[in-house]
Amino acid sequence: MEKKNLFFIELCTICLVIILISFGIFPRLAWAEFNENQSRKEEIILKIKEVNKNLKNDIKYEKYCRLACAAFPFYRGTNYLFWDDFSEDNRLNEFSSEQTNIWISGDLHVDNFGTYNNDENEVIFDLNDFDESVIADYQYDIWRMATSIILSISNSHPTALNADKKEKIADVIDKFIESYLDTLAEYQGNNDETDTYFTKDNTDGKIKDLIEYTEEISRKKLLEQWTRNEKDKRRFKTPEERDELEIVSPEEKATIISQMIAYDNTLTGKLKYDENYFNVKDIASRLKAGLGSLGTPRYYILIEGKSDSLEDDRILDIKRQRKPSPYHVFNSTEKATYDKLFDNDAQRHAIAYRALIKHTDDFLGWMYFSDKNGEFSGYYSVREISPNKASLDEIEDKEGNVFNFANAKQSDLLEIAKLWGKILATDHARADKDFEEKYIPYSFEKEVIQLTNGKHKEFRELVKKVAFAYANQVESDYDGFLEFVTKLKQEKQMTNCPKCD
Repeated sequence: MEKKNLFFIELCTICLVIILISFGIFPRLAWAEFNENQSRKEEIILKIKEVNKNLKNDIKYEKYCRLACAAFPFYRGTNYLFWDDFSEDNRLNEFSSEQTNIWISGDLHVDNFGTYNNDENEVIFDLNDFDESVIADYQYDIWRMATSIILSISNSHPTALNADKKEKIADVIDKFIESYLDTLAEYQGNNDETDTYFTKDNTDGKIKDLIEYTEEISRKKLLEQWTRNEKDKRRFKTPEERDELEIVSPEEKATIISQMIAYDNTLTGKLKYDENYFNVKDIASRLKAGLGSLGTPRYYILIEGKSDSLEDDRILDIKRQRKPSPYHVFNSTEKATYDKLFDNDAQRHAIAYRALIKHTDDFLGWMYFSDKNGEFSGYYSVREISPNKASLDEIEDKEGNVFNFANAKQSDLLEIAKLWGKILATDHARADKDFEEKYIPYSFEKEVIQLTNGKHKEFRELVKKVAFAYANQVESDYDGFLEFVTKLKQEKQMTNCPKCD
């Protein structure tokens, strides 16, 4: 009888803990550091298969091939694993409070910084991906970014680092974090963050070089890259000319065109809808784009622009948005708040973009499409394709060598890390009540400064402890995924993958 009662009490206790966790009352435990046992491998493979189960086999296996290239692309393309592992990790508590939630990237890594033009026609260097952006604790961005620094500099092999290389990477992370905290302190008691953004005038080194390089890229070159002239009319290139494009069905084309006027209601920049300016000249389906989002329905729309000239046509990027990875690990209260704040996920994408970035794309907005079988139904984000879009790995030195984090000079890495920290702090700080109190009704930087005051070293040590351990975990998870892909090839479910970039 006593054993039955004891069992009943233990069962009730377990149920109570589960309920408390789901409502965010009881914190989840920290991610268990470095786990390479078989059950972890099986869980990772099951999760990857679940996330990609609705993709057609050819797209799914193309995605698997890209993830199999190295541990860093694997990390980039499986953001949901990061959120599964770190959601409400209790190590966040020391430097967090109810007022350290802010608009975050949600998927921050070294390749999600880059150049593009703003609505002032300036080329800036900043965050460039908002598909996973949510309101959550700021440390998620810092932890994910720090892990990516390790993976990129170690060339995806963090477990093989010697002591000297590990120390140098730790210095880069320290520079990134200290720059972040110092920049937040600079914004306390003023609104300078609302006017600050990063161009060639306030950057140095490799990033300034990248901005100056991309400033030379014209809209004409972008149009030549994706379109062709056909009897004095500009059209998208055929799939034979550009295999990343596919001809859309008449149903898709009619649906998209019919939504152009409704799209006007979502514009918040200087542009107002004009039927001549937004006249749709052609539409193509965009293939092979992204990594984590590979297989997501996406379209390019060619519109007229200011005049009848073929040289000022614009290309809009239309991408279906989904619930971001963090949403799936939110507790019920957090999910309810999200659902109340946003009418749809494409709207959330646009708001995040405007919150985090100064002088956002004038074409930023969203659309809704529906079709009979639901294949491409959903809310789609809209933004212009920038002719100046580029990342650090696209710049060459005087000898013609492409920039590579694994081979970069330590002085360059430290300079880049300092700017990463400055940019992230600026974006986080401007996304609080300075943007819109409906979302963040407090001063974010003031709270973080109070929590970290006199504890910068402890903050840095925590980030490095988390990031180095998790980089090792990512490499282990990647090795397990590689075994899975190898087995698929042996079973003839997958053909050999093309050569990785």
